Parts: sequence; structure tokens; C-alpha cells
Amino acid sequence: MVNLFKNTAIVSTVLSFLVAQLIKVFTSKKFSAFKKYGGMPSGHSAAMSGLAFSLARCTGYDSPVTAIAVALLMVVVADAVNLRPYVREDLGHTWTQAFAGIGVGFVVAHLLPARIPLW
Repeated sequence: MVNLFKNTAIVSTVLSFLVAQLIKVFTSKKFSAFKKYGGMPSGHSAAMSGLAFSLARCTGYDSPVTAIAVALLMVVVADAVNLRPYVREDLGHTWTQAFAGIGVGFVVAHLLPARIPLW
């Protein structure tokens, strides 16, 4: 279990999601926004962006692992922007919200160390 926290990609993914959700809480001034699917920024886009950029830093930007993570990021963003709003209007995101989530993931991934254990 302790080794799980030494995995920079996992830590980056989880932290990116948590930071995005906390931004929603602070901007809406409601703690219930933490578990909300829609809104600014997209938590799912932040998590997948954190994963993709962290893996890119760990394995290289030309790595097949990075390519798979970027493909997953594209699917998640496309789902958040194009598909979920048709299921229920408050579930989806705008492109701005999705790109803000990608930005959160980028920042978190670059604030963490690339290859060294955190603890």
C-alpha cells in the first residue's frame, strides 16, 4: 500500500482530480459541489491530464505509454463535452471547462517530481 504512494502517475492523477473538485467548492462556495459532475473545471479531464502529463514526464513524450494515456484523455474529454450533456444537461462540460481541467492536470503533473519517489 505504501508503494502506491510512491507512484508519481497515480499521485498526480488523484491530486489533479482533488484540486479540480476543490476549485469547484471554492468558486461555488458549496461543499456539495465537490461531488458534482459538471462545472468548472472538469475533474475527469484534470485527472486524465494529470495522468498523461505525469506519464509523459516519467516515460518520455514519445513513449507508447504516453500515447495510450493521451488517447484516454481524448476519449474522456470528448465524453464530457459531447456525450454527457445529451444524457443529462448538468452532467456535461463546455470546452472551456474541459480545457481548464486539462490545465489543472498539467500544472499538478509538473509540480510533482517526474521519476523520484515522493516519500
